[in-house]
Amino acid sequence: MDGKAVAVVDTNVLLNLATPVVDGRPKAPSGADPLKALLVTYDVHTPTGVLGELSETRGGDDLLATAADLVLRASHHLTTHEVDDQGDDTLEYGLDRGETEAIWLANELQADLFLTDEFNTTNYLFVALALNDRNTLFTTPHLLCTLAIHDILTVEYVEAALSYYVETKQWDAQYVEQLRRQYLVD
Repeated sequence: MDGKAVAVVDTNVLLNLATPVVDGRPKAPSGADPLKALLVTYDVHTPTGVLGELSETRGGDDLLATAADLVLRASHHLTTHEVDDQGDDTLEYGLDRGETEAIWLANELQADLFLTDEFNTTNYLFVALALNDRNTLFTTPHLLCTLAIHDILTVEYVEAALSYYVETKQWDAQYVEQLRRQYLVD
């Protein structure tokens, strides 16, 4: 370990961070790489199943496939783990296998951050219940704001990225606005 905070991430977080980097449309924010910012700022861990999900996503000609290709090219910066089946502890909250394994991994590693983008669903509450330490639960918009307040990404870039995600990913505008007010407004 090199003293960086340990972050456990799920597939959607990695894809969402890579999307603006590969999106050449004018509405995409430019001037920064949020995926790279995550990978250089934190000691990032993920279940091997996440790489499998990324591999299944790649190969197409859409934005998501291109984002998956970028994440897989950067995957040597991730520490991957085979996650043992927890048997009776299977999470039956509507979470997919990758999300469930990431939660188990975060608990096992006592991660400083668990990153998920389940905040637009009731699954967010179930994720919070499944984590041993609820203080580790972060979302991609929360992470972006944190990177801005630590001068890793500019506030201007994060503002543009948050607007992009609300528009293109239908992220909850109220939630994103609350994060803006809490972290980005002086």
